[in-house]
Amino acid sequence: MPSVASIVARSYPDKIIGIENTLPWHLRTDLQLFKKRTQGHAVIMGRKTFESIGQPLPKRTNIILSRAEPNYLTEFPELRWAPNPETALLLADIDSIISGKMEFFVIGGDQIYQIFEGRINRIFVTDVFCGHINGDAKFETDFDAKTKGKKSEWWIKSEEDFPRSDFDDFPFRVTEYRRRVPFHRYRVKEELMGREPTLDAFWEQYQFRLEAEVSEEQLPLF
Repeated sequence: MPSVASIVARSYPDKIIGIENTLPWHLRTDLQLFKKRTQGHAVIMGRKTFESIGQPLPKRTNIILSRAEPNYLTEFPELRWAPNPETALLLADIDSIISGKMEFFVIGGDQIYQIFEGRINRIFVTDVFCGHINGDAKFETDFDAKTKGKKSEWWIKSEEDFPRSDFDDFPFRVTEYRRRVPFHRYRVKEELMGREPTLDAFWEQYQFRLEAEVSEEQLPLF
């Protein structure tokens, strides 16, 4: 099945991701990176995250995970509502297979990150060097990729620093972490076919691309 990825921006060192459902900073460069990585993919978010954005993210399949049905679905008919994580995953799977994407993204907020934490295979973490701040939402996951003398669950694929600028309130660092032993999900093909009749036309092509992707991502033994 498609792999689960995630993107999160948090303060350093306090790991704050939100204050009263708003971002504590404006980083245009980071927003551009977010747009580039997620366009064309399905994205899963919580109700509060969507309401902080205010509208569906364009050129993405927006899946809202919320126990209660949002009252703005008629205003935004392109939104997809999932009352539980299993439905959110199913909707993201079907959309990814039809569009030929190898992964979809979990984009917040804090409770949504926690729900899918064990399923994430790669994550882009933006550490914002803004100093100590207070907030009501955190992303406190620790990545031990640089710890010596300890077998790490994660490894660093890339890391890049960005300076403060006229368009970015603070300097920040973007690190791509990948799970050393990927978490694989499986689903019965017939179950997907029953939910989405048009899926059969895309299945064979998707399987071919997935096998090629997995082959390229295999880590060397030494």
